[in-house]
Amino acid sequence: MAHFMSHCNESFILVRERMGHMNPVDRFTGPLCRRLSQTHSTPQPVVLAVIVTCLVFNRLAVASDAPSSQDRLLPFLQTHCMDCHTGAEADGGLDLTGLSTNLTDAEVMRRWVLIHDRVSAGEMPPEDQPRPAVAAKSAALATLAAALTKADHARNDVVLRRLNRNEYEKSVRDLFDVYVNVKAHLPQDASMSGFDNVGEGLAVSPEAAQAYLIAADVTLDAVFGPPKPPKRIQHETNLLDQTNHDGTPRLTNHIGKMFRQTKDGLIIFQSNYCPTNLVNLARLRPTAGTYRGTIRARAIQSNKPVTLRIYGGDTIVGRREKHLVGYYDILPDEWTTIEFTDRLVEDGGTYQPKCYGTRDTRKDANTYPEPGIEIGDITIEGPLEEWPPRSRKRLLGDIDVKTGTLDDATAILRRLLPQAFRRPTNNGELKPYVRLVASALNADRPFDDALRLGLKGVLCSPEFLFLDEPGREVVSQHALASRLSYFLWSSMPDHELLSLANEGRLNEPHVLRQQAERMLTDPKAGAFTTNFVGQWLDLRDIDFTEPDMNLYPEFDELLRLSMIEETKRYFHEVLDHDLSLLTFIESDFTFVNERLARHYRIPDIQGQNFRKVTLPPDSVRGGVLTQGSVLKVTANGTNTSPVLRGVWVMENILGQPTPPPPSNVPAVEPDIRGATTLREQLAKHSNDDSCAVCHDKLDPAGFALESFDVIGGWRDRYRTLGEGDHPGFSQHPITFAWVRYRMGLPVDATGKNSDGQSFGDIREFKQLLLSRSNAIATGLTEKLVTYALGRRLGFSDRQDIQEIVKSAAREDYGFRTLIHEIVQSEMFRRP
Repeated sequence: MAHFMSHCNESFILVRERMGHMNPVDRFTGPLCRRLSQTHSTPQPVVLAVIVTCLVFNRLAVASDAPSSQDRLLPFLQTHCMDCHTGAEADGGLDLTGLSTNLTDAEVMRRWVLIHDRVSAGEMPPEDQPRPAVAAKSAALATLAAALTKADHARNDVVLRRLNRNEYEKSVRDLFDVYVNVKAHLPQDASMSGFDNVGEGLAVSPEAAQAYLIAADVTLDAVFGPPKPPKRIQHETNLLDQTNHDGTPRLTNHIGKMFRQTKDGLIIFQSNYCPTNLVNLARLRPTAGTYRGTIRARAIQSNKPVTLRIYGGDTIVGRREKHLVGYYDILPDEWTTIEFTDRLVEDGGTYQPKCYGTRDTRKDANTYPEPGIEIGDITIEGPLEEWPPRSRKRLLGDIDVKTGTLDDATAILRRLLPQAFRRPTNNGELKPYVRLVASALNADRPFDDALRLGLKGVLCSPEFLFLDEPGREVVSQHALASRLSYFLWSSMPDHELLSLANEGRLNEPHVLRQQAERMLTDPKAGAFTTNFVGQWLDLRDIDFTEPDMNLYPEFDELLRLSMIEETKRYFHEVLDHDLSLLTFIESDFTFVNERLARHYRIPDIQGQNFRKVTLPPDSVRGGVLTQGSVLKVTANGTNTSPVLRGVWVMENILGQPTPPPPSNVPAVEPDIRGATTLREQLAKHSNDDSCAVCHDKLDPAGFALESFDVIGGWRDRYRTLGEGDHPGFSQHPITFAWVRYRMGLPVDATGKNSDGQSFGDIREFKQLLLSRSNAIATGLTEKLVTYALGRRLGFSDRQDIQEIVKSAAREDYGFRTLIHEIVQSEMFRRP
């Protein structure tokens, strides 16, 4: 523990020193410029000249070039910027005479980058002002870009990147070949630049260090397994067999009311309250582990499949862990045997089958005419894990823990350490962990306890917890192997990757391409989809808000799960077939099951299994913008906001960060009465010139998406709990929930982009968006590279990003091609 904390503290002190570094010129020029800007007697051109001089002299690489560089930037700013950006009333709050040149300050850097980008894009000077000469503009931008690039390079001493919770869990699973859930024992990781694997956001606190000790114990408990085989259960039952604690039949009082008894079991109709828990199984106290189950069932009184859902865990009281096992299509009139494999994460769990999408009854089950499911015999067996566990055999080999010696422990640690540290190790690195084992053995502790102590030291060591990437111009071969594996698998490199690194061949371009392709086709690449897509598209926030059930009574668990599944399958399709990344904007296909198809108003889809469907030419679906998952995470539970959705499109699709709103401008709140639309309120809000600068860019995308409600359903009118028209039904046709909302004001999804191009709906907006293919490709590439490298990108990375985008463009922006281009790029190999 002391070794662990000492090593970490040294690393973090070094990081803080690097990130807090300010050279003497910075210390001098910053206060100087501030004092000059505050001195009213100093002429403004003189102040600006001093600022530019500080900026250029401080940041350009060659001092002799500074005067000529200053001559290129200063006249441009004086001619085209000073009239509007001077003093306390400066446009947009940007006073050039008071702007610091300390580019080690993140906010100062952001402002100078914004100046560069707005001038580069032609947004400044405004259209109603004289246009700068092309040569003068290019020279000024080149000067500013050189200063920004050099400053960004100076800030890029990257912090040692710690494994995040997902990476730690997957790493210990692969290291020991064991299933273990340790994420719950580790603190939540902070997100930075949109991802939770960025080094700057992964600090380690004393609390986190303690959590790693606990996580190591949980891991090793799973590796060694229980001291004796767990009790294996072979449970055969029927819903009719369930009993109370006194042995009396449990469901007798419900037969004829909620349930209909048959010779084979029970017919159930309930989608809501349904006391069909397998209580007899719970009384057997199943130990945590993997179980196999079968349920014999058939749909009745229906001409199409009826959906059965199964829950596992604490389904009776609901105070402990409970989870969904799955949704299953039950064919009408024909007996079907449902098979499932599921993991009970806690002792004493059980299972509960119940209907989905049916109308409940509580009084007339024997004559009830609505669809239901007849459930017959049920079997549950497990735990299925072998004993001793495979992980124990893999770790110990032929060593008997009753007679194990220090030499045996040394051999185990020598074999394990290169895998844990993801590189070759030497005897010097091995010794501290051998000493831990030796001290325990000398204290007469059992061999397995002593070995655990050494292993615990390995799992808490900085070499395991941090991704060390040594190298001056390029990272080492083993660091490259780890970078690739944590990019595509969120886990440690496997034997093949490490072997190629040992041979010194991994950095050969054709070998690296082969390995990236191999990894993309491996099932472990599912982690890339889950973790990258979950953060790029904010799918992890799907549960952040809960829709108001008075307004959206059709929202339910299956719809939420189906939304996420559509997006993941869509992403896989684009990746697997190397489709153009522009497919993320528009396509003629998507993936749906019956529940999602009904939500999207796509006809003739039966069953909850997902399938690829071709969309009609005039469909509003196709692409991620109009998928339910994205539309839900970009809204709250009651209202949609064009601003929030506009910000999401700008940042997540176009890669253009938006500045925070001015502190003195109040937020626009929706009218909960439904008398005024948010669009009408925004029109007044945007009359303010300082607000219009951003809203002209943000709002159009949000307006185009206004035809979609907070759960991604199409709408022509807003729903309201105030005055309005009745929707035409008292119970929702999908969930049969009572409807309380009314139809309010009409939706207006038209708009005009900041460049003056108009659109009439989301279909036309997507076509305008497709014309910005380079911006879309650049935005997605920046997201991928941030995730791949685990660091924030800066101004100095722009040239590398554009080279990657150009290469991908030559292959029609193929998404799989883009990933290969990133892996082949120079920046992927640099420290």
